[in-house]
Amino acid sequence: MRWLVVLAVLAWIVAGAGPAGAQTPAPPTAPATAPAAGTPAPVAPGTPAPGTNDGDGETTTGSSPTPGEPPIFPVDPLDRGADFGPVLTIERIDLHGNRDTADRVILGALPITVGDVVRAGDPRLAAARFKVLSLGFFRDVWIALRRGSERGQVILDVTVEERGTVVLNRLWFGTSATSPWWAGADLGQRNFLGSGIGIGGGGVFAGGSDVIGARSQWAAELRISDNAIQGSRWGAQGAVTIVHGSEPFRVAGPDFGTGRPDFNAFSYERVGARLGAVVALTPLSRLSVAGRFERVDADLPGAPVRVLHDGTLVPVRLDLVPGRSRIVTASLAYDLDTRPDPGLPREGTHFAASLELGSTFLGGSYDFTTVLVRWDRWWPIARTQAIAVRTAGGVVLGDAPRFDRIHVGDVDRMVTPRALGLVVAPNTSHDLLGTGTGGVQYGDVGGSAVVEWSYQLWRGRDRVYGGDLFVGGGLWGLADSRELRLRDTSAWQALPFDLVLDAGLRVDTDVGIFELSIGNALGRVPR
Repeated sequence: MRWLVVLAVLAWIVAGAGPAGAQTPAPPTAPATAPAAGTPAPVAPGTPAPGTNDGDGETTTGSSPTPGEPPIFPVDPLDRGADFGPVLTIERIDLHGNRDTADRVILGALPITVGDVVRAGDPRLAAARFKVLSLGFFRDVWIALRRGSERGQVILDVTVEERGTVVLNRLWFGTSATSPWWAGADLGQRNFLGSGIGIGGGGVFAGGSDVIGARSQWAAELRISDNAIQGSRWGAQGAVTIVHGSEPFRVAGPDFGTGRPDFNAFSYERVGARLGAVVALTPLSRLSVAGRFERVDADLPGAPVRVLHDGTLVPVRLDLVPGRSRIVTASLAYDLDTRPDPGLPREGTHFAASLELGSTFLGGSYDFTTVLVRWDRWWPIARTQAIAVRTAGGVVLGDAPRFDRIHVGDVDRMVTPRALGLVVAPNTSHDLLGTGTGGVQYGDVGGSAVVEWSYQLWRGRDRVYGGDLFVGGGLWGLADSRELRLRDTSAWQALPFDLVLDAGLRVDTDVGIFELSIGNALGRVPR
């Protein structure tokens, strides 16, 4: 019967219920701005795109180029060095296709200005396309040089194809033993009024149940970001988050059980903010620093215990300070993305790493360090096929609060993930290998490694840009380091790990990436 429910929910999702991205969501206080680029058919250099923008200043844009006029000095496709080609002076920069994005946003991202002296092999010309793409507002960008008004002068043509600016980042809904229903969404405007500023926010509500101590839950957040202030390499990000939570914890029953009598719940409140700065190191990489402050009010039971099957009582760790506490952290993150098409990638690499330090010296109530790393790599193996290796892992050191520990939904995409920080389901893993992962809910060392095959179904140029079928499988593991230290066997045997399997359809649309998969469906129904 459970699989019939899963299939029914999957059919509902495929009918258009909502999107889902990678299984591990971005931290609720971290603004999500993902660059995007596609692979549309090329246009003739010098031909203006529909909606040509002639600009508003004599030093930025001029008359539209003559249709079909070829560039006399194309950007060197062979990358033969900065000394390749004759010396040229940029007479004018013409922008085409930016109907919604202000000229200053694109011009500020270009590493070249009017009056600069260049050659066809100048590395700034090659970098210009990626600089504009990294803004995240365009599906593709074309750069070309064409003849100017005098000998030795050229006009730099920049033609862009804009993406939709309103994005549905996440859609949450489902039912579980401890939440009869939950629903929510996260929306973003990544190019507000063409200014280059991104704004967004989300909210989720989960109904209460008859679990002892449970209540209705809700969470909300607001975000704002500008990753290229005034077109510079520098950006800023900020977010505010409010959480009204009620988290279940196991007090009886088997590790894999999800019956309501097996759980109690505790209530808590979180109010926090994050403020950070970003600098573009290269057109494809960026470094960010951030500070985070949260106030937590937790109503914890006096001495929570769990009754094992033999009647033994064991204490339950909730990893929170009773009453009011503070979380104060400083973080550093690095991101490198060489994928030509981040929406439906077929080649390239995405690497991300972050280090977050929380300390009582900063005014917090917890001393801990979190290290998270992600590495994904794609290889095309045929004209319409690709293979990818996707890995992610993390380590949490010290007495991190419950919210900063690794949740099973962060590493196993077949269980329900957290929604804006809320635990809406007590689902444990399916324990397909029988290695004891059924009782794992939180840990401080874990990760996953998945091999994924994808098949390109179609590519378009309208509201739906393309779709890929995918099938993937691999392993995930999650453990508590304190339990590993107290083990009576080898570390490998003591580390719970299990299979993760998924298959489905990814669709790149004007409003975001939709992932319609078996794993997505499994996380929305009770077990």
